[in-house]
Amino acid sequence: MFGRKIEKDPQKALDQANKTLNNPLLKGVTKAFLGKDFVEQTDNALAQAQNAVDMQKQFQNPNGMETTAVVTAIQDTGKMINDNPVVVLSLTINAAYGGTLPVTGETIVSKIAIPRVGDTIRIKYNPTNPAQFTVV
Repeated sequence: MFGRKIEKDPQKALDQANKTLNNPLLKGVTKAFLGKDFVEQTDNALAQAQNAVDMQKQFQNPNGMETTAVVTAIQDTGKMINDNPVVVLSLTINAAYGGTLPVTGETIVSKIAIPRVGDTIRIKYNPTNPAQFTVV
């Protein structure tokens, strides 16, 4: 649009949108013409987009420790990414060193394979912060 190339990297596109929409002059004009609620909705949409990009990065991270975990609780967040629900999962991770770790974190799950309490699932997790995990 207007001679600009379309950015294919989601993070770069989001950074450009943040830079443009958080320009004080543009934000003031937008608030004056479209109202404070519109500006707040736009800010919330950008925050949700950033969460989605962060989760996709986590989901695509090939460096996590792969293991199994038992689901101890699941709660819907109401968020969706690519038509898949984002949930808060409480897990007991079978850690790589042989112990178990109780963790709770937000992750994307397949809408056709939503885990239930008591299920054993395969995950990848960050060993330095086990609350960062994704279902594989």
